[in-house]
Order: sequence, then structure tokens, then C-alpha cells
Amino acid sequence: MSLFNSVLSAAASMAMGKEQKEQASLLPALIQVVNQYPGGIGGLLETFKQGGLGAIVASWMGQGQNLPVEPNQLEQVLGAEMVSDLAEKSGLDQSSVLGYLTTLLPLVVDKVFSSADDSAPAQLDTGTLLSSVLGMLTKK
Repeated sequence: MSLFNSVLSAAASMAMGKEQKEQASLLPALIQVVNQYPGGIGGLLETFKQGGLGAIVASWMGQGQNLPVEPNQLEQVLGAEMVSDLAEKSGLDQSSVLGYLTTLLPLVVDKVFSSADDSAPAQLDTGTLLSSVLGMLTKK
């Protein structure tokens, strides 16, 4: 994580409660793992579609209300290895990771696909996502 991202995370965490701070600690790990996923965000979303969550993912990518996803659905699609990796990188337990991902994944996907160009980027822009998603978490 760059110095800018570290400073941004620290500044945002001052205005956050415990749960929001934990979500903020998971966000950089999530972005890193998604960027390393085969096919990036597009590959991950394709895995969700193949796992039977196509309608949920489509709601995250489109305009309007994001459909919810349950922790057990995420665990099935992401797999134990990815959840363990996220837990290790964020310093959270696996249960917390899955719980927070039910909020973070829809926000990240929504942000990535909110531009006029609906194609998946090759890499997620860490700085942009951190600032916009952390800003959304502090409003909650």
C-alpha cells in the first residue's frame, strides 16, 4: 500500500467506529486480491455468475438498488483459500471478513462500474476506490 493510501486510511479511520475501521482494513486487502485474481474484477464477477449469483452481481453493476449477498454465498463462490488470504492480509478473522464483504463487494463493484464505460478494468485503481469507498463507510 502506498504512503498516500496509508495516510488516507489513517485519516478516514479517525472518523470511524470499530466496525468501519475493520471494514477499512479489509478494503486494501480486497483490492489487492481482486487485482491478482485471474481476469481481475471481470474474472471474479464471472466466478460469481458461474456460482449462481448472476442476478446479484448484475444489480451491483447496474443502476439502482444493490441486491444483498449472504456470507455463506460469498464463501462458496470465493473459496476458503481466498477468504483465508483476505483474513491474513487484513488481520481479521474469516467470519468478520465474510460479513464485511457483504457490504464492501457491492460497493466496490458499484464504484468500478458506475462510469459510462461498463467494461471491467484490468486493474482496480486502489487510490480512487479507497477514497470513495472509505468515504461511503464514514457516512454510514
